[in-house]
Amino acid sequence: MKKTIFLPKSTDPTTLSPLCLVLVAGLMITAFTGHAQMTNTLLANPIFGASSGNTVASGWTYFNPPNDTRKDYWVVNQATAGDANYVQSIAGTTNWWKQWNELYSTSVSNVAGIYQTFGCSPGSLYQASGWLVTSPNDTFGSGGHAWLQVEFLNSSSNVLALYKSGDFTASVGTSTSADEWFFYAVTNACDLTQPVATGDPYFTTYAQTGAVSQLVAPVGAAFVRYRYCVLAAGGEGGAVYFSDAALDQVSGPIPPVISNLNPQNEIFVPPANGISFEVSSPGGFAINTSSIQLLLNGSNVSSGLVITGSSSNKSVAYYGIQSNRTYQVSITAADSFDLSSSANTYFETTWFGVPAYSYLWLAVDWDFNSGVYYDDPDLCNSDGGTNCYFGVIGVQGVDEFSTGTPPAQYYRGAADGIGTEPSGDYERPDQVAAGRIDYRIDPFVGNPAYGSGAEWVNYTRDWPVSTNWIIGRFVNGSGFSGTMEVSVLDPGVSTNVVGTFTMGGDQSWSTYEFVYLQDTNGQNATVVLNGRETLQTISGGNLLPSFYMLVPAQIDLPVMSNLYPGGNNNLESPYGNPFEYTNNLSFTVTTEGATFPPQGIQVVLDGINISSNLVISGSASSNNVVYPSLQPNATHFAIITITNSLGHGLRLTNQFDTFGQANYMFEAEDYDYNGGQYVPSALYAPDCYASYSSIDQIDFHHTFITGEDSRGAGSEFAYRINGIPQETSGDFYRTVFTDYFATDYQLYWFGGGDWANYTRDYPTGAFNLYARSSGLGAFTMDVGEVISGAGTSNQVVEPIGQFSAIGAGISIEEWVPLTEVGGVAPVTVNIAAATTFQVLTPTGNCYPNFFMLVPASGVKLSAARSGNDIDLSFPTQTGWNYRVFYRTNLTSGSWTWLNSVVGNGSVGTVADSSVGGSQRFYEVTSP
Repeated sequence: MKKTIFLPKSTDPTTLSPLCLVLVAGLMITAFTGHAQMTNTLLANPIFGASSGNTVASGWTYFNPPNDTRKDYWVVNQATAGDANYVQSIAGTTNWWKQWNELYSTSVSNVAGIYQTFGCSPGSLYQASGWLVTSPNDTFGSGGHAWLQVEFLNSSSNVLALYKSGDFTASVGTSTSADEWFFYAVTNACDLTQPVATGDPYFTTYAQTGAVSQLVAPVGAAFVRYRYCVLAAGGEGGAVYFSDAALDQVSGPIPPVISNLNPQNEIFVPPANGISFEVSSPGGFAINTSSIQLLLNGSNVSSGLVITGSSSNKSVAYYGIQSNRTYQVSITAADSFDLSSSANTYFETTWFGVPAYSYLWLAVDWDFNSGVYYDDPDLCNSDGGTNCYFGVIGVQGVDEFSTGTPPAQYYRGAADGIGTEPSGDYERPDQVAAGRIDYRIDPFVGNPAYGSGAEWVNYTRDWPVSTNWIIGRFVNGSGFSGTMEVSVLDPGVSTNVVGTFTMGGDQSWSTYEFVYLQDTNGQNATVVLNGRETLQTISGGNLLPSFYMLVPAQIDLPVMSNLYPGGNNNLESPYGNPFEYTNNLSFTVTTEGATFPPQGIQVVLDGINISSNLVISGSASSNNVVYPSLQPNATHFAIITITNSLGHGLRLTNQFDTFGQANYMFEAEDYDYNGGQYVPSALYAPDCYASYSSIDQIDFHHTFITGEDSRGAGSEFAYRINGIPQETSGDFYRTVFTDYFATDYQLYWFGGGDWANYTRDYPTGAFNLYARSSGLGAFTMDVGEVISGAGTSNQVVEPIGQFSAIGAGISIEEWVPLTEVGGVAPVTVNIAAATTFQVLTPTGNCYPNFFMLVPASGVKLSAARSGNDIDLSFPTQTGWNYRVFYRTNLTSGSWTWLNSVVGNGSVGTVADSSVGGSQRFYEVTSP
C-alpha cells in the first residue's frame, strides 16, 4: 500500500455538510480478518499511527456541534487499550480512532467526527472506504449511526455533490475475535434537493438516489472532503472505533502533499526549533512559492518563510517563534495546476505559563520496593530497563497508600495498588524522541479532609539544593473542583505540609492545566529542598496528575493576602463568592528584602484609576490598603498592580459584586401556577412551589427537544411537578436556603422560545434587575410586563429589556444585568403595584437560578448649551462610577455610551461636543 503523508485542514469546520442516511441494496458491509489494499490514497495518518491520546489525530480536523467543548475522542493504542481484549487490531495497524460523543445536551442527538480536505479538479475520480467496529465492553447506543462520506465543494466551500457509505450500528455486530472489523465503502449518491432530518439541528441530510462504483468530481469542484461521522442519539452512550481510512484518487491531477510537519501537538517546544514542513507535487507540477502560506494564531507570517528545494519539492521553515506562547498553526500550499492543500498543528513553546523548570518528574514515577528511587529515570515502555519505573511495584503503606483492589495498570506493576493509564495530554519533545507514551495516575482516590481514606504516593530524590515553587500538570472532570496536598517527609519523625494544588471544575477529563502549589494564603508555596528528601502527594479528590516541576522561587515578589471582596479569587469556591456586601475594597501586601515606593500600588476599578484615593497604612515593606468608597449593591472589576522597589511585582484581576442578600429575589423555578396564581411575599418560603401545577401558554411555555423526553417524562422535574424542567443548582448557597434547610434549584434547558411568568407583590420603587444564570454559549432572555390578559392565554406583554450573556457552562453561574435590547445601557424597572413579569428566551440555552431587584438611585441630570456643545451636570457620591448615554429618539433606538465619571461628592460634568445641531436625549446611570 502506498500511503502519502499529508496533513490537511478544512476551510470551516462549522460549515456542516449534507448527509445521506439510506442504505442501498447490495452495499458491501462485511466482517473481515484482513483489509482492502488501496493505492494512491490521499489521506494522511489513515491508521492513526502518528497520534496518541486525547488529541485530534495528526492530519485530521475534528468537527462537533456549536458550544460543545468536550473532547469525546481518543487515539487508542492497541497495546494500552482498555478493551484490547475485545477489539483487536486490523492487520498492519496499531492505533484506532475511538469516538463516543458525550452529548453537549442530553436532550438532542448530535453528529461529530473528523475529516480531511484536498484540492481537486472537475472530472477526477475517487474511491473511499474505512473500517468500523464497536466493542462488547462499550457497545455503541442502539439509536446511533456511524458512516463515511465524501463531499465535493466549490471554491466557496458550498457542497456540489455528496456520497455516503451505509450506516454502521451496534446491530451490525461487535468485535468478538481478533481482526473482526467491518468494511464500509462510500457508494451511495445523495440528492441535495431532498433534505432528510437526522435529529441533530446543526446537520443537514439528504436522500440517496442509487449506487455508484466511483465518485466523480462535478463541474465547479475545487475541493474533495473525506469525512467520518458519528451520530449519537440523545441520552445514549457507547463508542465506535475507526481505522484504515482510504480516499483513493483513481484519475486526475493529484494535489500537493504537505509532509514532515513539526512540531505537532506538543508542549515545551524550544522556540529556536521553529516550524518546518515539506511541500511536494506527486504529479510533478511546480509548487507556487507565493502560494505557501503560514498563519500563526490567525496572523499571516508567510513573508518570513525560508523556502528551498526544487520546483516541485519544497522544504519550508519559519523561525519567528517566541517563548511562553501557544500557537495554532495553519498551512496552505498550491501548485501550478491550482490544486491546493492545507495542514494544521498546535504547540506550546517553553515555557508555557511557567518559568523554566530546574527539575521535572513524572507523577507515575513514585518509590518502589520500600523507598527505592531513581534520580534520573529513563523514559521507557517495557520492563527491565535501566533506571526505569515501568513494571515496578510500590509497597503499601511505605511507598504508597491505596484504598482498594489494584486498578487497571498500563505502567506500574500489575499488583500495584495505584492505577496508571495513558494521559492523552500533548507530548513533550523528549517523549516524542523516545517514542514514549505519556501516563497519569488514574484513579487517585481522595478525601476532602486528607484523612485515612485519601490515597498517597512518595517521591524520593536527591533534589538539587534549592528554593522552589512546585508546578503540577493536572486534569479533572467538568463540574468537579479538586485538591492535592504536598508534604515533605522525615520518615518516622515528622510530616511538614508545604502546600496544596487546587483546580476548578471548569474543564473536562481531557483538558490539562498547569497549577502552582499554593500556601494557606493563596500564594505560591516556597519549598526549600536540601538533597535527599521525600515529597508526598495526598489526594483530596478529582485531580489526576501527569507530572510535576521545580521552578526557582522568586521570593522577593510581593505577596497579597486578605483580599476582600474576593470575588473570583475567593479560594472557597472555584467560581468565586457572590454577595460580599461592603463599601470597602481592602487587601494587604508584603515584600521581602524590598519596600513599596510611591505609586507602587495601583488599582483600576471599573476602568477608572482610583489609586490616588487609596488609604495606605503599615510599614515600608507591609502595607494595608483600603479603598473606602466602593459602591455597594453593584458588580465591579478591579485590576490591582503591585510593584516593589526592586521592580518586581504582581498583577491580579478581581471580578466581584457587593450585592446584599436583603435585596428582593425571586427564584426562576417559582413561576406562576394554576393560571396566574402566586404565593404572596409574606407567606413565601424556599421550595414552596413544589406541589403546584402550572398551565401551558398561561403560566409558562416549554418546548421539549427530541430526546429530552427520556428525562422530561418525570425525572427532569426535580422540584416542580410540571412545566419547565428543573435541576439542583450548584450555585452559592444563600442564607435563606440555609435557614430553611432547603434545596436550591435552577431551570434546565430554558431556551428556544420558552417563557415563564412571575407574578409577585414586588416592593415598589425604581430598581435595576439582575439574573443569576449559567448558559451554554451565547443566550438572551427578554423581560416584559404583562399589561393585560394575565392569567389567560391572551396576554399582552410590553417589552422592558433583555438579559444577554455568553455562558461558560451549565455549572458556572454569573450575574447578568437587564439592559436595553441589543444595548449596554441598564434598564430601570419601575414598580408601583403587584406585577407580572414575563421572562422569555428567544436564543440560546440558559439555566437561570434566580432574579434580583436592586434599588436604583435616582440621579438628577441637568443640561445646558454652550455654543455647539451640550454641558451635562449631575450630583455624585464619592467613589461611585457614573455612565452617561445618549440617543436621538426618546422612544426608539439604543442608548450610546458617551463618557464615564467617578464621583467625588461634588457635581460631575460631561461635555458632548459632537451633537452639532441635532436633537439628543441623555441618561446617566450608576453603576
